[in-house]
Amino acid sequence: MRGSVVLAGAILGAVSLVGAPAHAGAAAPDPYSGSIETDCSISVPAVVEPGKRVVIRVSVDANSQTTPTGDIAVTITERPSGDAVWDRTVNYNGGTKRIVGPVLDKDRSYAATARFFPSDNTFARCRASEAFAVDTLDDNNPPDDNGPGGLLPDTGGPAMLWLLVGVGLLGGGAATVVYARRRTSPATA
Repeated sequence: MRGSVVLAGAILGAVSLVGAPAHAGAAAPDPYSGSIETDCSISVPAVVEPGKRVVIRVSVDANSQTTPTGDIAVTITERPSGDAVWDRTVNYNGGTKRIVGPVLDKDRSYAATARFFPSDNTFARCRASEAFAVDTLDDNNPPDDNGPGGLLPDTGGPAMLWLLVGVGLLGGGAATVVYARRRTSPATA
């Protein structure tokens, strides 16, 4: 019995030494950078009319009470080749930055890319990209017929006439029903 306890202890000791590191020198670097993650967003109209300048809106968000500051580099590349056709770097101090780009060749596809470079190491870098095209509005790209601004249908104009006719017919029908019921009601004794 005593021999099996000693043997078990020797086996456990040998197994624990196999998993131990050979030398306890410098520790591995900590993957935590200490920089606050940022989120870039870029907005470009999906279709830009030929002859009009491209309007790009960029912003940077972070889960921090401190506003990220630094520079934003905006690049427009032709798709699918990836050739840069325009670039601009602007100073960023929070909010949404409106950047007016160039007039681009029509019937082509492009991509706008924004890269944020923070002014110090408090915030991390970020990148965002969005595709767009320069094209005329035709049968392939019909105009937005969801009313002004594209949010709600138009309820004024010619549709107002049909609304008033419908309300008048509804009121006339209700008056006819009430009048017909009063004429046929039995007399009380």
